[in-house]
Amino acid sequence: MWTPLQQKNLPLAQAFLALALFVSIALMQSAYDHIHYANENRHAPVHRYALPAPIVSHFAFGFNNVLADFYWITAVQDLTKWDRFDTYYPEYFRVISTLDPQFAYPYQFAIFTIPTKKNKESLAWTASIAERGINAIPSSWEIPFYLGVQYYGRTKSYAEATHYIGIAAKKDSSPEMVHKTYASFLTHALGEYQTTRALYETIANTSDNSETRTYAKTQMFILDVTEAVEQATRAYKEQNGVYPKNLMELVDGHYIPLDVAKHFPASIDQSTGKVTLE
Repeated sequence: MWTPLQQKNLPLAQAFLALALFVSIALMQSAYDHIHYANENRHAPVHRYALPAPIVSHFAFGFNNVLADFYWITAVQDLTKWDRFDTYYPEYFRVISTLDPQFAYPYQFAIFTIPTKKNKESLAWTASIAERGINAIPSSWEIPFYLGVQYYGRTKSYAEATHYIGIAAKKDSSPEMVHKTYASFLTHALGEYQTTRALYETIANTSDNSETRTYAKTQMFILDVTEAVEQATRAYKEQNGVYPKNLMELVDGHYIPLDVAKHFPASIDQSTGKVTLE
């Protein structure tokens, strides 16, 4: 039988037990990481095991925000170690969005970091995470807009891109530049290069986050380099009747400077002249 005093102190004891359990888990993880990182190849991809989001939330013991922060920090640290195929990485963001659905920036971070040309499934993973954010933070125009940009940038698909950019444009919080970009997107007023650049320029000029702005400006720079090289391949074909086999043929013909070939290795499609930076 519990005495009245014991019954009164039971909730406090449970809270301390939960806290002790959480601290012990954190300490064990820290000890594991210390041993693991001391012996691993820093340049080799690693495999992690991420508990499914429902299990993590079930054992959060009310420390949802703390655990969400822990997984968020882990996701940022593990990005450079992810091989772009292992599913533990997108699972981090499912865990974060389950524990703290209103935590906005991880959605945006996932949109920019998960999609990759190497893995066709990665865009679907990104969309499933972004959809959580669209539902959890209905006032956010950034999440659907950024997802639409990735769809167009990765697949040149107007259907999905228009859907998500349209969601963003209808938000009361969306800036005027988003509406203008959406209008030009709908009317196909710009070419492929100009359209993609306008989408990233909108992000660069409207985001409050410095990392997001840097990402957008980097993408714009890559687009500009790619477009310049593709113009060179077209000029090369006009003069030689065929597209160049590689960038060095463009350098030898004085179409592009040597520095471009050195710092931006790329492949050239022999049938279309399309340039893909490697």
